[in-house]
Amino acid sequence: MAITIGVKKHIARWQRDGLIDETTAERLRKDMDGRGHGLGLGGVLAVLGAVLLGAAIVSLVAANWELMPRLVRLGLIISVIGAGYIGGAWRASLGDRIFSEALYLIAAITFGAGIGLVGQMYHLSGDTTDAALLWVAGTMVAALLLRSKVLTSTSVAITGFYLFTSLEPSIPDHWNYIWLVPVLAITCAGLVWWTKAKQARHFIAILLIAYVFVVRFDLDDQAILWIAAVLGAALFLADALRSRATQQLTGWSEAIGGYGFIMLVIALIFFQFDEFSEGVANQVAIGFAILGCSVAGLAFSGHRNLTVRWVSYTVFSLEVLYLAFKTIGTLIGTAGFFLTAGILVLLLAAFVVRMERRLQRKNPKKEATA
Repeated sequence: MAITIGVKKHIARWQRDGLIDETTAERLRKDMDGRGHGLGLGGVLAVLGAVLLGAAIVSLVAANWELMPRLVRLGLIISVIGAGYIGGAWRASLGDRIFSEALYLIAAITFGAGIGLVGQMYHLSGDTTDAALLWVAGTMVAALLLRSKVLTSTSVAITGFYLFTSLEPSIPDHWNYIWLVPVLAITCAGLVWWTKAKQARHFIAILLIAYVFVVRFDLDDQAILWIAAVLGAALFLADALRSRATQQLTGWSEAIGGYGFIMLVIALIFFQFDEFSEGVANQVAIGFAILGCSVAGLAFSGHRNLTVRWVSYTVFSLEVLYLAFKTIGTLIGTAGFFLTAGILVLLLAAFVVRMERRLQRKNPKKEATA
């Protein structure tokens, strides 16, 4: 809602300044009203309340677990899950998009907690990864049947939970996550298409980036960094050089370019720290590659892709300071280093200001609506 109000203020200002006429302004307002406002603050608070309520139910049951007969425990868990899903479906049938999703989320949280509590109650064999897989499978089925956006996002989050629970080497079939996480991510992508949960795409992208670097740590193989760097560069260039075709194919061109650029930069940073024990020269060489990548990001798509732009600024600034620390900082005292660092920060600020002006001249329309 706040974003909508802000854009409407811009529309009023454009009309007042004579940039658009009254007819165009009215059409823009109607278009914004027709698109809805998403969850808004009320929706975010409803989801947060659902998470807290789910945690409260789980804590209450767990605290009094030994005092309840087994059938009462099982019945309580099933009742909360059923009430959440059935109540959410009823609210959704009335057109309520906020509290229906909140009820779904309560049911999904209770289902996950119930898996652990029932396993403990009946002394079932298995470990945390097995419970996480059952949890994500049940949540995916619910998302599919109920066509729920929040359950789709929750499925991605539980997949991330499964990824990190799989890192314990003592777990049987420890390496299964290497193929299971991509399968689960593809399934979540199908749910995104089915439920139109566009926000969940960001969670999937973050999950896959985390997966790549978790595998790199687990296997300790630098070849994974090369794959990540090449894949990230390809995604970035697909948006930078063929943005229209990428948008028509995926409907998500800028985000693909942004996440690809992030993956590329992180891979280069990993390469740099892998050379930590090999001396300063190799680190400086990779540092210049990182600086070149940052400048290339600004040159190719910084004028229209805000993610690439600010990642480039951030990485460029931090890398300059890091290189200064590794080179100049080893040759001068503390006061001299802070003096040098201060001058570098001011120069970076001047660089950003000049670059912003140049990028705004390249794409003034994007800046007006960003």
